[in-house]
Amino acid sequence: EKEYNQTKERFDYLDGQARDLNNAILSLEKIIKELDGIIKVRFDKEFKNISAKFEEYFKILFNGGQAKIVKVTTEELADDEDKSNPTGPAKDKDKIIEPAIAGETAENKCANNLKRIKHLQKYNATGLAGIEILATPPGKKIKSIAMLSGGERALTAIGLICAIISSNPSPFVVLDEVDASLDEANSERLAKILDDLSH
Repeated sequence: EKEYNQTKERFDYLDGQARDLNNAILSLEKIIKELDGIIKVRFDKEFKNISAKFEEYFKILFNGGQAKIVKVTTEELADDEDKSNPTGPAKDKDKIIEPAIAGETAENKCANNLKRIKHLQKYNATGLAGIEILATPPGKKIKSIAMLSGGERALTAIGLICAIISSNPSPFVVLDEVDASLDEANSERLAKILDDLSH
């Protein structure tokens, strides 16, 4: 009887802790959902601004040409993986992540919760897997940044950094030896952009 009471007391304590944890998980998932909505709206707005500024600064630095940044979504990435591996395992996003069920075993609950956490980590608010930079200097037909020369890549990177700074201004910005790889004409163009940003 004494052993039963000790075990019951321990069980009740652990059961209460487990219930508290499950309630905390549900509460956190609700907060994550709300934050995801806010993040998506803000991200899309800022991304649009940065993309427009990037194109503007690219044209100043290259005296023409075209440039833009494109979102690479998790769906596109998964489709590419499927094309490269048609006999591969099913995608994570197709797996149904079940909520915790009362009465399921502790091992199942733990495994299910881990699956839910991994799913939330993989498919974030923006659905973004990365960003692709498409840059076409004047007189060229290439679009991939990998095909550009070292100097052209440096100018493209400067244009993107300046676009980010213009979208999210900071009281101080330190650009260490940014002009090191630039000639006089390009340095003057960069100075024009920096003068614009300084306001």
